[in-house]
Amino acid sequence: MTTSISSALGRFFGVAVDPQTYRNLTYLLLTFPLGVLYFTMLWGGGSAGIAMIPILVGIPLLVAVLAVAVNLAELETRLARGLLDSDVTYETPNPTDETLVEYATRLATDPRSYLAVGYLLSKFVVGLAAFVGLTVLGTLSASFALAPLLYSHPEIAYQLGPTTVDTLPVALALSAGGVLLAVVSLHVCNFAARALGEYTEVLLGTGAEN
Repeated sequence: MTTSISSALGRFFGVAVDPQTYRNLTYLLLTFPLGVLYFTMLWGGGSAGIAMIPILVGIPLLVAVLAVAVNLAELETRLARGLLDSDVTYETPNPTDETLVEYATRLATDPRSYLAVGYLLSKFVVGLAAFVGLTVLGTLSASFALAPLLYSHPEIAYQLGPTTVDTLPVALALSAGGVLLAVVSLHVCNFAARALGEYTEVLLGTGAEN
């Protein structure tokens, strides 16, 4: 029984020293800036392309958006393999083996192109959620864990619900809670990163195998 408890505690707290945890965190931190970049490029380019279809410029622009999307999709699978230890791949034929018309036709008729666009646009929402979650969890964990260092400063008022943190025992208890919250947060981040890896494989990896 004691061994089982020790093993469970080791697995629970061991997340803090597992290198994969910090690779997962890096992946999550990258989702927001990349999501903003993807949304700006694809939504902006796609909207401009649709608006300019009547003057024929829009069609080449939309094809260019699809070309950018499939290359960014490949980048996403590289990130997943490098940071999440995933085996997802996204491969497309080399455009140098095709004429320009053949390449444009393949992009426009291949369902994977539109899956790539949908996936990349969704990264904006995913990235925003990851940014908010990481910010909230990180801020709470740090503010709780640092309570013993800061609670005695008169210019800082520590409140935990209706309770004011103004004694060392309460500050130590709050600090222990902060450490526990930080460890739980790392587990949550690992779960979120694994879920995103699965999401990437479902939308991009399966199509690449067809």
